[in-house]
Amino acid sequence: MTHIHFITLFSIGTLFSTISAWAQKKDEYTLVKKEGTVCLYEKWITYPASNPPVKSREVKGVFYYNNTVTEGLRLVKDDKRAPQWQSSIAEFKVYPSRDTSTWHEYSYHDIPWPMSDQDHFMEYKVARYQAGKTVTISFESRVNKTLAPEREGVNRIHLSGSWTMEQVSPTKVKVTYKVLSKPIGIPRLFADPFIRGNFMTSFQDFIVLMEKSALVGKTK
Repeated sequence: MTHIHFITLFSIGTLFSTISAWAQKKDEYTLVKKEGTVCLYEKWITYPASNPPVKSREVKGVFYYNNTVTEGLRLVKDDKRAPQWQSSIAEFKVYPSRDTSTWHEYSYHDIPWPMSDQDHFMEYKVARYQAGKTVTISFESRVNKTLAPEREGVNRIHLSGSWTMEQVSPTKVKVTYKVLSKPIGIPRLFADPFIRGNFMTSFQDFIVLMEKSALVGKTK
């Protein structure tokens, strides 16, 4: 089986957190991994509308790439390049809408044992856009029995989060990625190494694609 996709990964360890993690302040992130300019943070919050209340891991990634906000938005929407930076994807499909600021996406992820395979169907919206300066893309799980019927033996995961890309110089973009998942209950002993390692890999692969794209643009 392939590596775990960065959006999918964090969800597998959300139910079992340590007491110290539970005690974090609501808005307090902890740096859990850093490689080069890529930083990965986590905090534990009560999952919205959970009854009884359960703790869920929210992940924040911060990194930089050399290119433009426009190219970053283009990559997030590009289903053909998705496997190049989301390594566990077995299936990935983008469904455009008449409103170009909104689209839907289905992903199926081939997850190594002891976890089961996972999929999700989400709606993306460009929540904020300033040409050449910044873009914020929100995403949230949706139900669509026609485009994404549930599959036997596959865990349907529920996600919400955002991408924010800011042009901090003519050639440099700062990315802040946040994601929260409905807990499905895998011990952190198994979850943490996969979650953190694969988030880092995916962010790094995103950077590589952006910077290759920038080089191609310069040579044209």
